[in-house]
Amino acid sequence: MKSFVDLNTRFTTFVQKIVNEHYATFDKENIRDMTDSLIDHCEGQEKIVGIVNDLFGAGSLRRLYQELKSNVIRNRKPRLSDKPNLPLLEAFILELFRHSSFPHFQRHVSNGYFIPKDTCVFINQWQINHDPEQWEDPSSFNPDRFLSADGTEVNKAEGEKVTTFGMGKRRCIGEIIARNEVYLFLTVDMTPEYGLTMKHKDCRLKARMRTRDEQ
Repeated sequence: MKSFVDLNTRFTTFVQKIVNEHYATFDKENIRDMTDSLIDHCEGQEKIVGIVNDLFGAGSLRRLYQELKSNVIRNRKPRLSDKPNLPLLEAFILELFRHSSFPHFQRHVSNGYFIPKDTCVFINQWQINHDPEQWEDPSSFNPDRFLSADGTEVNKAEGEKVTTFGMGKRRCIGEIIARNEVYLFLTVDMTPEYGLTMKHKDCRLKARMRTRDEQ
């Protein structure tokens, strides 16, 4: 609960900064975006911060939904072959990997430190994926950092900078399977059916097996 409260506090602070910047540069004759429009029509900065806060989360999911709807043939489930047509989803997954960086190491090994033979070395994944010299505003969740200017393709070079599955000869051998599993999981319809318990309309495992069979 403390982590959840902290996350909300930091996100609200982030949104507050955006709203403050819009207030400082607001021009009634030049409405630039949704935030400017809210300033023009609403009274109370706190109310605007709350609305923008809600729009951030909902907007990201809606963009993913629209991409799936536009690029996957109706009446069938997404397939691995659809991935090249879903750059936003791929960028979202890359940012998910970069931002989460689940092995949370923050200590550094000094340059020039002698590492004896057979020593087990762990990559400081967190530091690499949150290095401000490598990433613009690394603490924010922003899938667009991996997209081209027109949003039609993923910048492969930027994607390679994300170290989620290790490096070198010890790189995780299950990387390809894991990436595909995350992709398929995110494209499954999570709408539940009601009964004695809530369950998904289509079993995830069955959906994945069917998708692989179709390939």
